[in-house]
Amino acid sequence: MAAARPWTAIPKKSDQPKRSDQPKRSDQPKKGDQPEETERAWPPPAEPQAAWIPEPADSPGPTPHRRLLPRRVLPAVPIVVLIAALAAAAVLGGPRLLESTGDAPTRAEQATVQGPPALERTRRPEKAEKAEKAEKLVTVEADVTHPRAAAVVAMLETYFTGINAKDYARVASVLDPDGELDPDDPNQMARFTDGTATAKDSAVVLRDLTDLGAGLLGADVTFRSEQERGDGPDGRLDETCTDWRVSYTISTDGGYRILRGEATSAKC
Repeated sequence: MAAARPWTAIPKKSDQPKRSDQPKRSDQPKKGDQPEETERAWPPPAEPQAAWIPEPADSPGPTPHRRLLPRRVLPAVPIVVLIAALAAAAVLGGPRLLESTGDAPTRAEQATVQGPPALERTRRPEKAEKAEKAEKLVTVEADVTHPRAAAVVAMLETYFTGINAKDYARVASVLDPDGELDPDDPNQMARFTDGTATAKDSAVVLRDLTDLGAGLLGADVTFRSEQERGDGPDGRLDETCTDWRVSYTISTDGGYRILRGEATSAKC
């Protein structure tokens, strides 16, 4: 007995494909139009994207059996190398470019910045000269024309600024050892130091300068002294402001030095 075949359902006519749904023989690709196995889909994958260079147009004419060839494309390696070179330049050269175009001053700005110090250097002597004149304690009366007036003023400047600064070594340098106040006598210098300990002299003016003969000069000087109570002139110890007029005898042998002085005073 023959083996029974497995049962298979026969499709209904409605499920079978119609003759009109099947592709016609004329719509099927011809054998000659089918691409060969060597041809592949074009263009290539999007990454990396490459620039396309179109081929020159062919001369017109029927080419019924022209083979489709892939278009030429620039090699991607030079572009990648160029991008890498630009990235390296940005890393290495970026900070320098920022420094050169950022906060670094230009030559004009440097000249502007360096200008004021140069001006200050040129003007500093004038300022120093004016300051020196302003700080001078001793002045000269306009009608004093003695040729030695400038030297006497310099000596008086040393004497009075020494008293104000309490620099008695400076004071001693313009005292004549043969005079009333011997700079080499400690006791005399101690009494002078104690008598002028709180004194502050100002407005010192050389009123007159004359020759006394034998190398001596007579200098008429006025000044104001301010001191604490108890340090005023004899008989007016509580006086705190005193106007003085002193006639100094000045020796000129070996320098200008005070030999002695005769003074009068009055309350300010």
